[in-house]
Amino acid sequence: MRARRIVPPRTHPLPMSPKGPAMPNAVPAALRRRAFKPVAALALAGAALLVAAPAHAAPLQLPAYSRTTLKNGLTVFVMPTRRLPLVDFRLMVRAGSVNDPAGKEGLASLTADLLTQGAGSRNAQQIAEEIAFVGGSLDASAGTEQEVMTCEVLKKDVATGLALLRDITVAPTFPAEEFARKKDEALGAIASARDDPGTVATQALGPFLLGKSPLAHPTIGWEKTVGALTRDDVVAFHARYFRPDNAVLAVVGDVEPQAVLAALEAAFAGWKASGEKPGDAYRPVPEPPGRAVLIVNKPEVTQTQIRLACMGVPRNHPDYYPITVANTILGAGFTSRLVNEIRVVQGLTYSISSRFGMFRNAGTFRISTFTKNETLRKTIDETLKVVKSLLETGPSEEELAKAKRYLTGQFPLGLQAPDALAEQLIDIEFYGLDPKYVETFNDRVNAVTMTDCRRALKSYFCVDDLRILVVSNPEVAKKALDGLGPIEVQDPK
Repeated sequence: MRARRIVPPRTHPLPMSPKGPAMPNAVPAALRRRAFKPVAALALAGAALLVAAPAHAAPLQLPAYSRTTLKNGLTVFVMPTRRLPLVDFRLMVRAGSVNDPAGKEGLASLTADLLTQGAGSRNAQQIAEEIAFVGGSLDASAGTEQEVMTCEVLKKDVATGLALLRDITVAPTFPAEEFARKKDEALGAIASARDDPGTVATQALGPFLLGKSPLAHPTIGWEKTVGALTRDDVVAFHARYFRPDNAVLAVVGDVEPQAVLAALEAAFAGWKASGEKPGDAYRPVPEPPGRAVLIVNKPEVTQTQIRLACMGVPRNHPDYYPITVANTILGAGFTSRLVNEIRVVQGLTYSISSRFGMFRNAGTFRISTFTKNETLRKTIDETLKVVKSLLETGPSEEELAKAKRYLTGQFPLGLQAPDALAEQLIDIEFYGLDPKYVETFNDRVNAVTMTDCRRALKSYFCVDDLRILVVSNPEVAKKALDGLGPIEVQDPK
């Protein structure tokens, strides 16, 4: 979703992104607005929220749901909702790019890309035609820690949707010609990404901050590693990780719980686990001490991408709510301190944001922005000054109250559709969150005190132990970055 353009009261020009303004990562994943798929858009016209959310941040109320384990070990959530004639399936396998073997980075992503390109008795065209005929959607994607298969259909087409979801998950055929095509597409995407300085910065930041951790590489992989992947690699990855005792399925929509559970038992009866269940793919990453600077060589750019980063916290951290509130004040919104000072007051950038990336066993914190080459050092210095000031003096009571209003007001907007509810159920299970996470979110945000917020700022936000990455012309950037830490230069990978 593109952010609305805000014009600050100034006359001097701002650095502009070639792709336009970027929405800061203002809120947790559940708070982001959903982009409804075609079948959902028709059904949602004029519909009320699926989650009851009275005004003024009153407690949310999820529809009742059940948690069941099928005979084969598959964990299933069923949440009946009657307001829309839709059924959403979301099947998550605990495997993602962190499970890519060393030297085969990009394998999880390529595996996901191939799931819908042939499964069971259907080829890629037949799968596409069958889901299109019922006006539904079918997708598979890989993230850092999850492979996710989704299907949305109207209530009357639930049998078709379930059959397709089952086949792409359990019985993909990985045709050789589709493997070659998808591999070429991935290599093309990797090559194209080198033309986007923002993507170059984000991809280079992982290894710079995380070293050789499986979390470090981009989900899509590197050109060299993707180029070396074989069809046998994909088959082996699927066989190892796609197993019912390593998966969770959420079904949300206009269903009868007992009927849908019976249908699921029948559909997945042949899906069996074999061998040892995979364990965690990585350990927590230690904080690299001190400062270090990396210049990614891109001499043609007129604007420099900047990333300031350090280690963060895992998703189930007990200080999740104070951290979320504190980060909203710092840089997760259009009224945050970073946006106000660096963009509005000083005009050094068009977009700046701070974000915590939270995984099962680790996390990162980063500030992202860009500026004209000539104002690189000033932008970094002024950004760090804003962070340091907030850490030392804390927020005002007004800032704290505003952040709470923003978070509690936005949270229900991410729960307007069945697929959003399915995602919540999966994430609660995957990250080991409180089963009442949704219902208690607003109360827990509102319970964050000034003391909590200041403790979070001093404990989890960084100024000194920092990785500073820029994508720029090294001949220009080296002088500007002098004194910030040891400087290394590398080409885009």
